[in-house]
Amino acid sequence: MGQREGRSFKEILIGRPLKSRELFLERLDILSGLSILSPDALSSVAYGTEEILTVLVTISLAATWFALPIAAAIVLMLAILVVSYRQVIASYPSGGGAYMIGRDSLGTLPALMAGASLLVDYTLTVAVSVTAGIDAIISAFPQLHALRVPLDLLAITVISIVNLRGARESAAVFKWPTYLFVVLVLCMVGVGLLRGGWHNLGVRHTWAVPSMEGVSLFLLLRAFSSGSSALTGVEAISNGVPLFREPSARRAQSAMVILGVLLGSMFLGTTLLAHAYAVVPLTDNTVLSQVAEHVFGRNILYYALAFSTMAILSLAANTSFAGFPQLAFLMARDKFMPHFFQTRGDRLVFTNGILFEAIAASLLIVVFGGHTSKLIPLYAIGVYIGFTISQVGLVAMRLRSALQAGRSPWSDLPRSAFNAFGALLTSVVVVVFAVTKFSEGAWIVLILIPLLILFFYNVHHHYQAIAQELRLPSPEYHPAPERNIVIVPVASITRVVAHTIGYAKSISDTVIAVHVSFDHTESEKLEQRWAQWEPGVRLVTIDSQYRSVVQPVLRYIDLVKAQSPGAMITVLIPEFVVGRWWQGLLHNQMGFLLQARLVSRRDVVIAMVPLRLSGR
Repeated sequence: MGQREGRSFKEILIGRPLKSRELFLERLDILSGLSILSPDALSSVAYGTEEILTVLVTISLAATWFALPIAAAIVLMLAILVVSYRQVIASYPSGGGAYMIGRDSLGTLPALMAGASLLVDYTLTVAVSVTAGIDAIISAFPQLHALRVPLDLLAITVISIVNLRGARESAAVFKWPTYLFVVLVLCMVGVGLLRGGWHNLGVRHTWAVPSMEGVSLFLLLRAFSSGSSALTGVEAISNGVPLFREPSARRAQSAMVILGVLLGSMFLGTTLLAHAYAVVPLTDNTVLSQVAEHVFGRNILYYALAFSTMAILSLAANTSFAGFPQLAFLMARDKFMPHFFQTRGDRLVFTNGILFEAIAASLLIVVFGGHTSKLIPLYAIGVYIGFTISQVGLVAMRLRSALQAGRSPWSDLPRSAFNAFGALLTSVVVVVFAVTKFSEGAWIVLILIPLLILFFYNVHHHYQAIAQELRLPSPEYHPAPERNIVIVPVASITRVVAHTIGYAKSISDTVIAVHVSFDHTESEKLEQRWAQWEPGVRLVTIDSQYRSVVQPVLRYIDLVKAQSPGAMITVLIPEFVVGRWWQGLLHNQMGFLLQARLVSRRDVVIAMVPLRLSGR
C-alpha cells in the first residue's frame, strides 16, 4: 500500500517506466499492429462512398451509376499502393515509407516534400477524425452542441494518454472497436448482397451505361479524387514497421495485404449496396447508415454499426499517433527536425512526437471551431503527395539498381510500369484536389508544405553549422587553460551570499562582488559591514540612477572583459530555495532575470548557487 501511495501522478497516468531492454515486449503481432495502424484507412469506409455520390448527385440521379467504375478504379489504386508499399517495407524495414524512398531515390527535396506532406496529413487526420467522431455523438445528443470544442480536446487528450502508455496498451484498448467495425461492415455487405442486393442491381440494369449528358471528365475526376480519401492512412504501416515483432518487415507486409483486402472489400461492397438500394447523400443521414438500415433494419445490428462507426472515426486519430512520431524520429535522425523528436519516453514511445501532434491538432480544432466541414478540404492532399513520391521513387530505385548492376534499364519494365501507372493515378488526385478544394481551404496546405520544407532546411543547416563549430581542429587539440574571473552580484550580506562567495573562491583566485546601489546611505552601510566581515573579496559598488540592477551588472561585465581580454567571465548568482513552490513567488526574481539576459552572452558562464532553506 505504501509503495502504491508513493507513485507519482505521471506514473499513475501513463504507467511505470520501462527499461530499454523491454522494448521488444512492446512490439506487436499482426492483428494488434493493424488495430493501431489501420483505423484511419478503415474508417474511411464511413465516408468514401458518400464523397463520390456527393459529387455525382449534383449532375443527376442517373449519374450515380458512375460510382461503380470509380469505386473499382479506387480499389485498383489501392491494390497498386499495397503492392508498392510492400516493396517499400522490404527495402526499408526501419520504417519511413515515402520519406525514406524519396531520400534515397529522388534526393533531399522530394524526401522533405513527402515528409512535410505526411506530417501535415497526420495532424489533420487527428483533427478531422476526432471532430467527426464527436459530431456523431452530438447528432445523438444535440444538447452537447455547445461543448463541441471541449469534447474534441478531451478526446485528443484521452487518445494521447493511451498512446503515451505504450504501443501494447494502446493496441489492447483500440483493438475491439476497430474489429467490431470491420466485422459489422463485412456482415452488412455479405447479408445485403445475399438478401437482394444482387437482385436489385440486376433489376436496375446496373451494367448498362447511362447517358453521358451533363457528365464531364473533370466531374468524374473530381468524384474519383473525393472518393480517393478512402485510401488515406494506407501508408501508415510502411512508416510504422518497427512496431511489429520480428520479423517485423514480413509481419508488416502481411498486415499491408490484410488491410488492402479488408478495405477494398468493405469500400467496394458498400458502394455496390448504395447503388443497389438507390441511396444518395442526405444532410441528416449518412450513406453508410442508410445502407445499414436497408440491410439490417432498425435493430441491434444497425445501432451497433452506428456506434462502431462513431468509435472508429474517433480512433482513426490513433493511426496518426503511431505514424507521426515514427516519421518525426527518422527526420530528426537525419537532422531535418529538432533532436528532441528522437527521444523515447518512460514507456518507450516517442513522447515528444505524440505531445507535439496532440497540441498541433488541438490548435487546428480551436482555430476552425471543431467543424469537420472546414477541416475536410485541407485533408488528403498531403498523403497523396506522399503516395506519388513513393511510386516515382520506386521507379527511380529500380532504374538505378539496374544500371549499377550492369543490366538494361528496361529489365524491370513491368514492375516499373506498374509503379509509374500508380504515380499517374495518385498525381491526378493531387492536382484535382488542389484545384477543386483550393478556395475551400486547400491553399493553406499548399502554402504550409513549402514553409515546412524551408523550416527543415534551416534546421539541417543549423545542425550542420553547429557540428562544424564543435568539431575539434585536430585529434591532438587540447584547450589551453584560461584565466577565470568570477563576478558575484550581491544585494546584502547573508548566508546565501557567504555560501556563494565561498564557492567562488574555490574555483578562481579572482573574485569580485558587485553591488548595485539605489541609495547612497545604504550602500555606505553595506561597504562598512563588508569591511568588517573581510571575506577576502573586493566589493565594487555601482550607482544606478534608474533603479535597474540588470543593466549596470551587464555594463560592468563588459568593462571587465575589455580590461582582461581572453579571460573567461563566470557570473555566480546567489539563490535561496524555499520549501514550497508558491513561497518562491514571494521573493525577488532578479537572479532569474539576470540569468535570462546573460545566457546568450559569449565568453560568459552563468550559474545559480542555491542554498536550501526550510521556508516555514
